[in-house]
Amino acid sequence: MSAEALASTGKVAVITGAGSGVGRATAILLAEEGWRCALLGRTETKLASTAAAFAVSAPSPLLIECDLGRSEEMPVVIRRIIEHFGRIDAILNIAGIAPQVPIAETNASLMRSTLDQNLVGPTILVAAAWPELVQRRGVVVNVSSMSSIDPFHHFTAYAASKSGLDSLTRSIMAEAADTGVRAFTLNPGAIETPLLRRLVDEETFPTELALTPHAVAEEILGCIEGSRDHRIGQPFPMLVDHDQPE
Repeated sequence: MSAEALASTGKVAVITGAGSGVGRATAILLAEEGWRCALLGRTETKLASTAAAFAVSAPSPLLIECDLGRSEEMPVVIRRIIEHFGRIDAILNIAGIAPQVPIAETNASLMRSTLDQNLVGPTILVAAAWPELVQRRGVVVNVSSMSSIDPFHHFTAYAASKSGLDSLTRSIMAEAADTGVRAFTLNPGAIETPLLRRLVDEETFPTELALTPHAVAEEILGCIEGSRDHRIGQPFPMLVDHDQPE
């Protein structure tokens, strides 16, 4: 859909983790395409930095500082977005935490906090927006991880939470019926983001082995625009293609 057409319909995307990494790249890309964006994140200054990167001609975003781990606040967040924009057409669950802890040191507190951030919050966000998604024949894109398919060493809580996010996509499609709601899962491997570099340095894991945030953002846009409808409800592993000719 062209930017002009979007401007006339005023379509709205809710983007979690919009302050950095894939969330930031996705927000900038969608704004370029004419989407109105609600930017969600835990740090308002980071959200403001993302908004400042929007083109002058892009629709002004709504910035909401919030914590997905406080899932009881998600209905309030959704109401605020609807009051501001008048509609919601897409929920993009991108935010996440990735504690690196051996199984022997994994405790109940760590499991709960990771599940709250990566699974419970996103699920309640979708639940609160469901009437809008049905009305608008909307779309949900859940950015999961390769760890839900091939778990990474010392990421037990993270892998479990992302497996749950894969299941959320399937559950959405099980209830979508003839509503027109579409749901997708993306399962990227390592992405060149601040989160990756907090976990591993470039000497240990070189940049060329990681996906770029923009590459994932483009895949998200493809899901939204309908060019990935053959993958509705299915996981989609994303890895760097090393077979391309140099």
